[in-house]
Amino acid sequence: DARASEFLDVIREAGITPGMTIVDVPSGGAYLSRYLGETELVGLETSPTFAELAAARGQDVILYENNRFPLQNACVDRVLSIAGLHHIRDKRTVFSEMRRILNPGGRIVVADVAGDSFVRSFLDDFVGNYCDTGHSGWYFGATTRSELHDAGLNIVNDKRLDYSWYAPDIDQLADFCKLLFGMVHADTKTIAAGICKHLGIHEAGDQVGLNWQLHCFVCEP
Repeated sequence: DARASEFLDVIREAGITPGMTIVDVPSGGAYLSRYLGETELVGLETSPTFAELAAARGQDVILYENNRFPLQNACVDRVLSIAGLHHIRDKRTVFSEMRRILNPGGRIVVADVAGDSFVRSFLDDFVGNYCDTGHSGWYFGATTRSELHDAGLNIVNDKRLDYSWYAPDIDQLADFCKLLFGMVHADTKTIAAGICKHLGIHEAGDQVGLNWQLHCFVCEP
């Protein structure tokens, strides 16, 4: 639940009601499944590893390739994408696919790291130094609005979401980030120092929070 605020903020922007069909793409380890209540959740993912993790949590995930979704036209009420699109260079195709599968009157909410944010600096300049694969991405920026418009979407809300990830102490936050980002070449102390330097922390009752931010676009056809 360290990222609960992140998921709940995006879900709130989507205006979800019971009975809706929701697509989560890319769905990662089915993180949203516990927050959506009485809805039908469809996970789309490119990684077999994440699909297996989702299955272990009781959530089916459909694998897709080449940024094309194996779903019919106009078959879902909401499309959500949280912090996964910076791994995808060709966002126009992905946005067009989101538009294609959306029902009339539906809504798409995409939230990801902005290229000019302190979170981007943490990911590329710190995380990338300590994981086997490095870390760099194609973040939200000056072209994102035009990419959404080119896909046939109207932006009805456009804002930065500021919130925190929480754990009982800084060491547990560091260990959470180590696992989440695969920082196999850093110890807890090093990661804790990086969090403090790049993100900043604060106390909230009996928990410690690190500062995080995503740029969120709410779109309709």
